[in-house]
Amino acid sequence: MQSSVRQYLQTMQETLGQLPVDKIEQLIEVLMEARLYGRQVFIMGNGGSASTASHFVCDLAKNTRRPNWPHFRVLGLTDNMAIFSAYANDEGYENVFAEQLSSLVEAHDVVIGISASGNSENVLRAIRLANKFGAYTVGFTGFSGGELARISRLNIHVPLDSYEQVEDIHLMLEHMIVVAVKQRCEAATVLPRSMQAPYTLDAGMASTPDMHQDTALQVAAQRTSDKARRTMQMLAEISQEFAGKLDLHAMLQRVLLLTLESVGAVSGSIMVLNGEGDVMDGALAYNGEVRTPNPEQLNQIIEEGLAGWVIEHRQPALITNTSADPRWMQRQEEYGERSILSVPLMTADRVVGVVTLGYPQAGRFTMEDLAMLTAIAVTLSYSFNEKREAAR
Repeated sequence: MQSSVRQYLQTMQETLGQLPVDKIEQLIEVLMEARLYGRQVFIMGNGGSASTASHFVCDLAKNTRRPNWPHFRVLGLTDNMAIFSAYANDEGYENVFAEQLSSLVEAHDVVIGISASGNSENVLRAIRLANKFGAYTVGFTGFSGGELARISRLNIHVPLDSYEQVEDIHLMLEHMIVVAVKQRCEAATVLPRSMQAPYTLDAGMASTPDMHQDTALQVAAQRTSDKARRTMQMLAEISQEFAGKLDLHAMLQRVLLLTLESVGAVSGSIMVLNGEGDVMDGALAYNGEVRTPNPEQLNQIIEEGLAGWVIEHRQPALITNTSADPRWMQRQEEYGERSILSVPLMTADRVVGVVTLGYPQAGRFTMEDLAMLTAIAVTLSYSFNEKREAAR
C-alpha cells in the first residue's frame, strides 16, 4: 500500500502537468501590461487563500523591482484588518472585498480572486463589482471551479478536490508568475559598462560599444520589430555624433528629433539636469520643428508637469489619456497631446534628465513603445554623462 506522503506527491506531480500553461502566460502578459500602464492590481482570498493573496502582493510589490521599470501598484484586500473587520461588522462578511474595491477599482485594473472552491461569496461579489467597472478579473480555483470560474474573465483552474493540494498549487502559481515577471524585466536591465560586450547591428555596420545589449530595445528587436531595428540604427548614429564636436544644446535638438521619428510621436521634450538637480538645458519639438524654451518654461514643466513626477519617482510613465491623469499639467495641452510617454535619464543612482513624447490620439502608445523609449533613454544617459565628463 502506497504511503500517504508518496500518494500526495504523486498527485501533485500529475496535476502540475495538467495546469493551463497558456492561461498562466496570459496572466503574466496582463500583469506586465498593468505594470507599464500604471494600472492597479488587487488580490484577495479567505483563509489559506488569504495567505496566498498576501504572499502574491508582497512578491509583486517588492521582488519584481528593477531599474527603469515602474513598480507594481498592487494592493491586498485581506491585509488591512481594521477596514476588513469594520466592513465585516457593519456590512457583512460577504461584502468585505467589494466594499474596499468600490472606492478604488477603475477600468482596466486587474482584480484577482483566489478561492479553492470557487464559491466564496465575498470573492464572488468583488469580482462581479470589478466586472461592472471594466476591470480585468482573474480567478484561481480548484474542485469544479465553482461560480468564480464562470464569472472571471480569466480562470486558472487546478483540477483537484483537495483544499490542501489546491492551495499548494495556487502558491506555486504565484511564484511561477513572479519569477516569469522578474525574468522579463531582467531582459531589459542594463549591464554595467565593464560587463558589456560590443554589439554589432549588421554586417555593414561597425561594432558600437556604447550600445547596451540587455535593454528593452533589444527585446523588441528579438521579436523582429522593424521599428526597433530602425531605432537601433538611430542610436548608433547618436553615439557617433556624441563622439563628435556638437555642443550639448545642438545634440539635444538632434536627439529629440531622432527619438520622435523612432517612436512615432508628434511632440516631445528633453531636459538635462546638473548635479544639483536643476535644469541646465532642454529642447521642445512639434511636427519636426525644434525650439529652445526659456528657463521659466523648463522649470515650470519640471515643477508642475509629468516630467517632474518622473524625475521624483525615478520611474517611466505611460499615460493613455491625459484628460484622465492628474500628473499631466493641463496647460501643457498646447499641442493637444492625449497619449504620453516619459522616461528618466539616469546614470548610477542619479537622474540626469528626462525625455517626454506626446501624440494627439488617446491610447496611441504601447508597451513596446515604452520599452523602446526606455532603451533609448539608457543609451542617452550614458552618452550625456560622457559628454559632460569630457567637457570638464
